[in-house]
Amino acid sequence: MGDTAIETAPMLAMKGGMSTTSCTFDECYASNCNKKVAPFTCLFHNGGPHGGCSPTPWIEGTCTKQCDLSHCSDLDIPDDADSCEKTCPKEVCIGERLCGHDAPFQCTSGSATFGCSKGKLEWTLKTSSDTCSSCCDAKTCK
Repeated sequence: MGDTAIETAPMLAMKGGMSTTSCTFDECYASNCNKKVAPFTCLFHNGGPHGGCSPTPWIEGTCTKQCDLSHCSDLDIPDDADSCEKTCPKEVCIGERLCGHDAPFQCTSGSATFGCSKGKLEWTLKTSSDTCSSCCDAKTCK
């Protein structure tokens, strides 16, 4: 029973009439769902944003529009994606809490202010704007 039950569970949910598509680039990075544990995200329900996460596709009546986050890592990041590769403002550079060269991308606004990252996209694509709404490259400070 073990493997069969696991394999058929998503198909039972699909029979409820909901269609599931792969998430777009923007949907992938806007979701807070764990792609490995609960890859089905509900985008809208009853005309408004929902944001719920599920290990199986949503059944009819519980979600109006959903997508599958399973293939997000296969999507190419556009060249024009917002990143922290920008000059830090003077007030950030003269501060005492500046990120080092090993993790130079610094959050400058939001709950993660003064946070440092190795990745230029960590504070833009991979984090909500409440957490970090602006960032810069501390290596630009002289």
